[in-house]
Amino acid sequence: MKVIYGLGSIKVGQKRLKSSSVAIGIFDGIHRGHQLLIKSMVQEAKKLNVMPVVITFFPHPAHVLRPDMPLPYLMSLEHRLKSFEQLGVELVLVVRFNKRFAHIDPMFFIEKFLVAGLGVKSIFVGEDFHFGKDRKGDIKLFKECSARLGYRVHALKTLKQGEETISSSLLRRLIAQGQLKKAQKLLGRPVSILGTVVHGASRGRVLGYPTANVQYASDVLPPSGVYAVRVLWKGKTFYGMANLGVRPSFKERHPKVQLEVHIFDFNHNLYGHDILVEFVRKIRDEKTFPSLDDLILQIQKDERSIRSFLKVN
Repeated sequence: MKVIYGLGSIKVGQKRLKSSSVAIGIFDGIHRGHQLLIKSMVQEAKKLNVMPVVITFFPHPAHVLRPDMPLPYLMSLEHRLKSFEQLGVELVLVVRFNKRFAHIDPMFFIEKFLVAGLGVKSIFVGEDFHFGKDRKGDIKLFKECSARLGYRVHALKTLKQGEETISSSLLRRLIAQGQLKKAQKLLGRPVSILGTVVHGASRGRVLGYPTANVQYASDVLPPSGVYAVRVLWKGKTFYGMANLGVRPSFKERHPKVQLEVHIFDFNHNLYGHDILVEFVRKIRDEKTFPSLDDLILQIQKDERSIRSFLKVN
């Protein structure tokens, strides 16, 4: 999958961009509604024999338009890009959202970038999609221009889970509250964090449980605690236990929430590698232990509990 950053990087008439099917949106979290929209776009691209393209925005428009109340990210941009690729997208255009783009003329965007730049043959958006100056870029405008500019418009209705509308806002609340099973139903996959393994204090090795310290960029995290996890690395699946929290037993001066993962029966060097950590089940809350021996005994108990749970499930 190819990634282009910025509208200015589109070359009009470039051979690979002569014709496309395009899905447009922020897609934070890539929940079931986002997945349906993107999969529909990819299917249409195959039918038309054109390139499947996603246009996404970074930073989140709320960070620019409402800087006093910026929305936390469900997933990092890198995580979003990997998810697009898994859904069959071949090209992603990452548009830098700023005040200039917020006031772009919608017709200019459609004619200059979608039609002339990407040769768009079909456009997929959510039914409440708006963009540009005075939010005049909407389904109505897309449809008014479609016959003249030679593309089709597909506006997908908002997906629901029972009586609840599936949305990034709802998912932020569910994950932060620790309602991971409910969040998983809306996501269509486990709650997860993509991050890079970095060097830590090596305390896990001293305790007999070497851990991968995961540097992540997601803002919305499950509650602190110990979890049974699934780890995806280089197309392979592993299982283990993770501590998400501030490690109160070590009384650090400036504690911050860290994700440390001990992968069962694993002896590879992960430093510098990206891994995807999926939260399977919370085992217990994070707590302070009076001594290292007490902490080690609890970790051993956690391991037995998690291995037993994973074996059954």
